[in-house]
Amino acid sequence: MMQGMKALVVLSIASAAAAFQGAALPLRAVRTTSSQPAMRSSLDSAAPSSLRRSFLLAAGVSVAGQMIATPQHVLAFENRVAAKGKYPPSPGAKAKGVGDGPKDGQLKFCSGQPNCFTSSPLEEDAEHAFPPFEYEGMNKEAAMETLMQVVNAYKPGQGDIDTGGFKVVKTSPDYIYVQFESGKKGYVDDFELALVDDGKVLVRSSSRLGYLDFGVNAKRINYFADRLNEYEGWKCSKISKASHPDYVAQNAGKQRDIPQQGTWLTE
Repeated sequence: MMQGMKALVVLSIASAAAAFQGAALPLRAVRTTSSQPAMRSSLDSAAPSSLRRSFLLAAGVSVAGQMIATPQHVLAFENRVAAKGKYPPSPGAKAKGVGDGPKDGQLKFCSGQPNCFTSSPLEEDAEHAFPPFEYEGMNKEAAMETLMQVVNAYKPGQGDIDTGGFKVVKTSPDYIYVQFESGKKGYVDDFELALVDDGKVLVRSSSRLGYLDFGVNAKRINYFADRLNEYEGWKCSKISKASHPDYVAQNAGKQRDIPQQGTWLTE
C-alpha cells in the first residue's frame, strides 16, 4: 500500500513538472550572446517564486485528487456482511479461461490442488470431478431463469463462507460467472454455470490462491444444489465425504478465519 502511494506521488509530481516546464518555455527561448550567459530554467533559479508555488500546488492537488478517486478496495462487494479486514485484500489473479464461458462445450478443468471442482475435469481426475446439475420438464430459458434467481438470492455468510459478498460479473443466455469474496483476507473465488446440453448445467467453483480451501467450494456448490433441488424438475448432486474422500480429508482441519462446520464433512 505504501509503495503504491509513493509511486502515485512520484507520478503526480512528474505530471506537474511537465506542466511547469511548459510554462517556463519562454524563458528557454530567450536568445543569448557571448556576453550574456544562457538563462537557467531549473526550478531553483530561473522560475519566479509564484511559478514554483504553482508547481508544488499542482503536485499536491493531483495526489490528493487521485487518492480520493481511487477506492481503498475495488473488490469490496456491496452485499458483504463482514467488516473489511485489517490488511489489504488478496484477491489473486483469475486463471486463464475462467470467466470466458464454455469452450467446445466445456468449462476449464482443475489443476492439482484440492480447492476446485468442475464438471469438465481431466481424464481420471475423480477428486475434482463434479456431475452437472440436471433439470427436466423445462427449456433452457426457463432453466436459466431459475439459475439466476437462485444465484441472485445467495446469502453471503452461509456456512461461514463468502462473508465478503459476491458479484455476478457476466451472464449470457447459457452462462453465468460469479465472483465470491472471503471476509477478512479478501480472497476471491470464481464460480461458473453453463448450460451446454439440454437438461444439464456444467458447474465449476475454484479458489484463486492457496492449496487448500477448507471446504469453501464444497459448501458453495452444496448450497446451490440444495436451493435448486427445492424447485420442481431439478436434480443436483452434492459434495460429501463419500463422493470426495481425499478432498474432505485434506480440508477437514480448522483454520482460525474459516470455522469448519457443515454436514459436508460427515455425509
